[in-house]
Amino acid sequence: MRYDCIIIGAGVAGLTAGIRCAKEGLHTAIISSGMSALHFSSGSIDLLGYRDNTVVYKPFEAIDQLTGTIAQHPYTKCGKPLIIEALLFFKQECEQQGLFLFDNGNLNHFHVTTLGTLKPTYFSQRSVFNEDVYSRFKAMKKIVIINFEGYRDFHPQLAAAQLSKHSLFANCEIVAKQIEMPQLQDDGKYPHEFRSVDIARIFEKEANIEKIADVIRLAADDADFVVMPAVMGITNFNQIHNKLQSRTRLLVYEVPTLPPSILGMRIDNALKSRFAELGGVYIAGDKVVRADITDDVVNAIYTNSHPENPMEAQCYILSTGSFFSGGLVSEFDNMYEPIFKLKLHHEPERNKWYNQNFFHRDSHAFLQYGVLTDESLRPYDSNNNIIQNLYCSGAIMAHYNPIKEGCGSGVAISTGYKAAGQIINLLKRMS
Repeated sequence: MRYDCIIIGAGVAGLTAGIRCAKEGLHTAIISSGMSALHFSSGSIDLLGYRDNTVVYKPFEAIDQLTGTIAQHPYTKCGKPLIIEALLFFKQECEQQGLFLFDNGNLNHFHVTTLGTLKPTYFSQRSVFNEDVYSRFKAMKKIVIINFEGYRDFHPQLAAAQLSKHSLFANCEIVAKQIEMPQLQDDGKYPHEFRSVDIARIFEKEANIEKIADVIRLAADDADFVVMPAVMGITNFNQIHNKLQSRTRLLVYEVPTLPPSILGMRIDNALKSRFAELGGVYIAGDKVVRADITDDVVNAIYTNSHPENPMEAQCYILSTGSFFSGGLVSEFDNMYEPIFKLKLHHEPERNKWYNQNFFHRDSHAFLQYGVLTDESLRPYDSNNNIIQNLYCSGAIMAHYNPIKEGCGSGVAISTGYKAAGQIINLLKRMS
């Protein structure tokens, strides 16, 4: 089958691109080799959290400074107006699926991490405990952080101890408690093997909500504010959240946990559902292994499942991620992009790829390695020629550090949105 656009990779970048293409009426397919990095994420959308090792409060002002100094940064190639447009698009498309995102206007806000620290971000899910949420309820004098017996990926005592050190909570008592959920004992698992998904499934069953709410209310005692790990369901989380607050008469909020991330799964599900709703074709569990390229044009791609049957499109988007997702491959003395053999930005000597001090403030060089592109996000091949109908988006791109800069999701959304826009405009001109 021939498509208008084939997107390789189903992370935030690929799904954003796919939704935009499908929304414009393009016959669009997304090929996903497996679980996206969203399952390992915090579930918040970071735009630009740090600049020169300093916390950023006004991300768009910082982006102006960044784009004025780093010519090859993905944000420079996108431009601030498009970044703003892309973020609004992403938020609206998530809301179409009932996933509502909180933002603080043009400012970053600070969500509470699983360790009880505060981290800058741009979008948080509305059920997530953040600085702004607490600031609106300053009269509250007691917070209870709860965990469920048998769940070992969240440590309320640690979170409470760290949170208590923050000036925002100086006049607030913060206590940690473990609660038992009898429903977990019916799972047949060893009591200390429960993961976030196991508990989320318990919450998904409507018959359990009232019992869970009663246990939480009892644990809260005289507190008005309850913080718990993010396990309040994957699909019907809005209803669960509302029922818990109504039944307990408490303010109940979540914090991210160690992977697997329920918050990340919610975003993943919302974006995939929206893509399908718009008529997109989602091909799961297959991996693109090679491509036919003639005269700097991609003619077809081939997958593991169909090595002899080409998949053809007018345009392609490569959103396979970085080393973590297999979009880039590192060997002992070499790095390469495995599908199209694209030109990379990286140091040839292995000892320059990383810093000897794992926690060094300057991070690691390999985090900003990736595919080189032109201003339109089209990549260069090994002979330094631009591939005319291939575009790149997300973590596979070079010249930014998602960890040090706190901008991974923002870059993914912006470049995915732009890559889709380039294709939409190109095909309109051709029609």
